[in-house]
Amino acid sequence: MAIDTSSSAMTVALLDNGKLLGEVSSYAERNHSIGLLPHIQELLAKLNLKPQDLQSVAVGQGPGSYTGVRIAVSVAKTFAWSLGLDLIGVSSLEAIALGGAAKEQQRSNGLTWVVPLLDGRRRQAFTAVYAFEGASPLTPDGGLSASWHEVLPDGIRVIGPWTAQILALIASAERKPQEILFVGETEGFNDELDQFAQAWHGVATKLSYGIEAHFIGILAYPRLARGEKADVHNFVPNYTRLPEAEANLLAGIVTKKGDH
Repeated sequence: MAIDTSSSAMTVALLDNGKLLGEVSSYAERNHSIGLLPHIQELLAKLNLKPQDLQSVAVGQGPGSYTGVRIAVSVAKTFAWSLGLDLIGVSSLEAIALGGAAKEQQRSNGLTWVVPLLDGRRRQAFTAVYAFEGASPLTPDGGLSASWHEVLPDGIRVIGPWTAQILALIASAERKPQEILFVGETEGFNDELDQFAQAWHGVATKLSYGIEAHFIGILAYPRLARGEKADVHNFVPNYTRLPEAEANLLAGIVTKKGDH
């Protein structure tokens, strides 16, 4: 089973040896806490399966919405602990990048960089850079291409300096990408992405895309096959930054200390 609630999408998929059996997704961020278990129950029932038939659970570990990431991780840990399932965390941003790249028809068979974006507010984005060779990041049978890899890790970055950093990275790269694909919550960053496209002489593409859980499963499958798994009790979300309420609280504490 693969699940993710790191963004406005709430998505659940069931896979068998990395092959999709079924998927249920919806978009209602405030209902993740009450909707995730019914989604899981619905999908299991549709496929005539029971929770006891599951062998592992892969979860989008973030980054993304603080509350959203916590919901999926909590549910995944509960399933793993109660049913004795293997647990593994996958970068939600990597799943967005993979899913978007799989949906988008590439314009070249060369090197493509994929930049996932989740709105982090205040002109910030949860983002990273991934890359692959050829027309698709997936093999003909739907598995993960051996060429798929991380270029820059997950983080939260101010969008303007971030696109400038990508341009600088391209300029210094030994092998330069032929296409840059921005995927995810791209709408809020149109101005910056258009400026990037004007500054770079290669192909720059934008794709609005919501995460689909089966790409969590595709990323998790080879790792599970190698015997990788997380410790259920110590597994935590990748928040990347403090939630806003905690950041404001700490800022207030520091300010008060500075007044003395």
